[in-house]
Amino acid sequence: MKMMLRTAYRLLLVLMLLLITGTTTFSAEIDDSALFVDAFTAYQQKDYLLALEKCDQLQQVFPDSPLRDVTLLLTARAGLKAGDNELAAKAVARFTADFPESSLTTSLEDELTRLAQRLRNGEKLSPDKALQTSAVKTRTENAARERAIALKAEMERVAKIKAEQERQARIRFEAERRERERILAEKLAKAAIQLTMTLPAKMDPVPVTGKGFIPVELTNRGKQSEEFLLTVLAPEGSIVRLDRADGSDGPLDRIQLGAGELFKGIITFSLPTATDGARSTFSLTAVSTKFPDVTFQKSTVVTTAGPIVRAVAKFSKTKVAPGESVRLHLVILNAGSLLAKELTVRILLPPEVEFSVGSDTSFKKEIDGRYSYLIDRLEVGKRVDLYLDAMVNATALPGQEIRETIEIENGELLRKDIFTPSPALVIPPTP
Repeated sequence: MKMMLRTAYRLLLVLMLLLITGTTTFSAEIDDSALFVDAFTAYQQKDYLLALEKCDQLQQVFPDSPLRDVTLLLTARAGLKAGDNELAAKAVARFTADFPESSLTTSLEDELTRLAQRLRNGEKLSPDKALQTSAVKTRTENAARERAIALKAEMERVAKIKAEQERQARIRFEAERRERERILAEKLAKAAIQLTMTLPAKMDPVPVTGKGFIPVELTNRGKQSEEFLLTVLAPEGSIVRLDRADGSDGPLDRIQLGAGELFKGIITFSLPTATDGARSTFSLTAVSTKFPDVTFQKSTVVTTAGPIVRAVAKFSKTKVAPGESVRLHLVILNAGSLLAKELTVRILLPPEVEFSVGSDTSFKKEIDGRYSYLIDRLEVGKRVDLYLDAMVNATALPGQEIRETIEIENGELLRKDIFTPSPALVIPPTP
């Protein structure tokens, strides 16, 4: 399970990095993005053969796709999970050959790297289950030996301590008797303090912009009334407070509980700037006011949920001449786990290009020359396709790159993201 989660996280990270920094020439259609999302979803659902099929379809139909590098990585990992070591190794080999300077190389698992090396050495690859069985057997045997050695050492240590205690007892019998009585009385008093703490073992994700609530129950299982100091440990920068569930008495930092009494409370918190999928640990600590070393603690993990909005854009032509028309296709997608709201998409082109508003959009021209488009809601895993028609000015010089800048402002999260897609190249006009 941990391996699956780590692999899924790496693939999502790779997808995010590609959408931010993609520099490859785009195909005539944007359906390569949809194919990759299908393949990635299949991999997350452990349908590795379907993931391989989608990856193969993407590479066949869109051989020049800007998603080719992450598609090869996904093919390698899905091939490994499906047991096709040769396919996995070939995908790694193609990735390292076609993208030798890619920063994604460091995300390759060691097993994939070794498979690729063995393939380059001419070895025929096949699944090897013997190594896994051998490793489990070796670990089991070593653990058994380590436990036996530790047990023997502990027994010898206890025996030595006992012998020393007996020797000292014969010399200072009366003094130690009184000390033992005192320690026993204190130990019994501490043992009599029994507190049961209950926090949710699993919580629903908390929106990055909202407040979270953690229900708390404390029960005094002892036979005496007890007072405890209460502390909530939370991530740095968090705003947190503990109240009674009924809202009475205001924030609490200590509580008195009679024998058998149940306290119901609620921890209210708001996290500092967080991202989708971030995990934060909250702990409630209760310290006895009688004995500061008698403490009780319970923790729970809170996961945040939020949108991850990315932009992918391309011109309908990679080479344009002065006076020629060109269409910009812009895809806005949500790769997070929560609905994105109040999005403003802004596009700025160099002065050599003039926009003419497309018939299927609602772009508005702003004072600074940028064109903006409002997206009220963008569901998780969904995309919005936008089109803008443009004309290359006669002043554009051959060899000049036309590079647009895309800004996405999230009004709900109060953040802006900048994307710079691949440029179009100005060529001399046809005689």
